[in-house]
Amino acid sequence: MGYFYSKYTGGFYNDDEKSVYEDSLNGWPNDAVAISDYEYQEILGGQAKGKQISINSDGKVILISPQIDWLLLAEQHRENLLSAANAATADWRTELQLDVISEDDKPKLIKWMAYIKVLKNLDISSVNNQEDFDSVTWPEQPV
Repeated sequence: MGYFYSKYTGGFYNDDEKSVYEDSLNGWPNDAVAISDYEYQEILGGQAKGKQISINSDGKVILISPQIDWLLLAEQHRENLLSAANAATADWRTELQLDVISEDDKPKLIKWMAYIKVLKNLDISSVNNQEDFDSVTWPEQPV
């Protein structure tokens, strides 16, 4: 029994089942690369530790460290903070529109709205690596 890896499908294939794949609608992948049982186990172990599977210039299946989009992570973090802030202020906003917000809640809503404004205006466009990401000064949520 041997294993194959297809970069196109991102899947492993067992050559004992090759005829089943060939008879199926999708067929056997054209880019399937043979790997040994040992390589198969190493690749699965590396994947479990966060590595990604790739094919090198020689056509060999290898493990690589994942590429991290630090700007995307910063944008996602901001969106998570904004979602939490919007959830925290939703009832107050409705009460404000209905003109039933309490005098105690008005200043709280104002603080949260200021927090949201700071989050939206925070310049994260230069976040390109972990050091940049870690150096972002995220505003503190109001209490």
